[in-house]
Amino acid sequence: MKKVTSGADLVELSRDAGTVSLAPRAAYFAESEEDVVSAMRDASAEGLAVTARGAGTGIPTQSVGRGAILIQNRKAMELGDDRVACQPGVVKAELNRVLLPTGRWMPVDTSSYASCTIGGMVANNSSGVRTVKYGSTIDYVRALRMVRADGVVRSVSQLPIGQAMSGDETTRKAASLIIENQSDIQRERPKVTKNSSGYRLERVLHDEIIDLPKLFVGSEGTLGVVTEATLATLIRPRWKFLLVVESSLEELDKTTEAFRRHSPAALELVDKTVFRKVNRWGEISKYSRSESQYMIFCEFDGADEDRSSKEEEIAASDLAGLDPLVMQGLSEIQQAWEVRNETLAIAQEIRRGTKVLVPGVEDLVVPPARLGDLVRLLAEQLGKRGLEYIVYGHAGDANLHARPLLDPGDAKDMKMADDLMADCFEAVWRMGGSMSGEHGDGMLRAKYLEGQYPRTYWVMRELKELYDPKGILNPGVKIAWRLPP
Repeated sequence: MKKVTSGADLVELSRDAGTVSLAPRAAYFAESEEDVVSAMRDASAEGLAVTARGAGTGIPTQSVGRGAILIQNRKAMELGDDRVACQPGVVKAELNRVLLPTGRWMPVDTSSYASCTIGGMVANNSSGVRTVKYGSTIDYVRALRMVRADGVVRSVSQLPIGQAMSGDETTRKAASLIIENQSDIQRERPKVTKNSSGYRLERVLHDEIIDLPKLFVGSEGTLGVVTEATLATLIRPRWKFLLVVESSLEELDKTTEAFRRHSPAALELVDKTVFRKVNRWGEISKYSRSESQYMIFCEFDGADEDRSSKEEEIAASDLAGLDPLVMQGLSEIQQAWEVRNETLAIAQEIRRGTKVLVPGVEDLVVPPARLGDLVRLLAEQLGKRGLEYIVYGHAGDANLHARPLLDPGDAKDMKMADDLMADCFEAVWRMGGSMSGEHGDGMLRAKYLEGQYPRTYWVMRELKELYDPKGILNPGVKIAWRLPP
């Protein structure tokens, strides 16, 4: 194991894809599970909090800290018939490459799939463009190996309720908390198709099983450090085709609902003005045939035997009346998705002096039928503050990524960002939504978490203290009851 206490490595690790920089006092680079255990114990002996870090692509400030940064340079994979065991350093694009010859896949591809790691995806409950059909990372995690805050290695898997209640003390207490508060847990469950805010308590108890891995997926490294994740895989679709249409704000709900009725694999929204603002219109112009502000990408996929029936279904439906641009070849489909995936990278070029695009309301999600309401909410809240902004996202899940131009170093601008978050979050909660569909809470949204879960936030705090009694795992992230030392 390599330990670093000064130099360029620490400077680099003081930042991630968020806007906050925190200088760590040390960094551990682990080559084995034993190294992870040693790092945890060494950090504990020095009184350092531990932040597990993947590729640093997280947005809401979740992989930086003032204590020790832990990076696992562990990238082994073991393929099974219908699952794959991955060490946390495996990059998602590499997993795609390894699975390709097997005819299987794990469908969750974030826009950062070329660099994000499996460890980070598990920690964040990452999603992607195909969540509308295939779900999020939490739907594929079958088992975990992890190192607890005390340096003890544990295997975590599904357990029958009776077995969980007769297990070790920590498992018994966690299961009891989930079971005894199930009514409130289900009552507070956001009415959305994806969610990365809070601990996913509502997914732990099902079918007379305590599904403990679901508790740790999306916990952002605050309950333990994952050293291996066993993921389910699916048979890869044999065909796909992509439809692109344009829509005004007024027609957005109607248009997306028309697509949703036909069970698409992906349904994405792009605001075309992003490309105009940075003089990159040429990259998207070939997909545009009107002056409407929004562009919708809709992909269908399946097995060979149902392609013709799906094409006939679309041709005979109201979708035909939208006069979609149709792409059939894998190469042209891939090129179209690359344009969509570049939206944020392109948008990052937008600057006005010291003002840059800042996160905060970049991951709002509401019930799918209320997509138009969410777009209007953002337009109203950002507009009344006179803010220039960009928006795009996952139309099928009504999960939008909006970023206003603000100066991170200006106290007045940051107060405006806080007020914007508070107003938008409150409105989204009233719609039955969540303040984070796929990016997580991090330090950015931790202080708002109790507002989303007023009945069960105390349960989340109890679980945090149960698994991390000294508060050394990613403190200040997700559960804001202790700040980083």
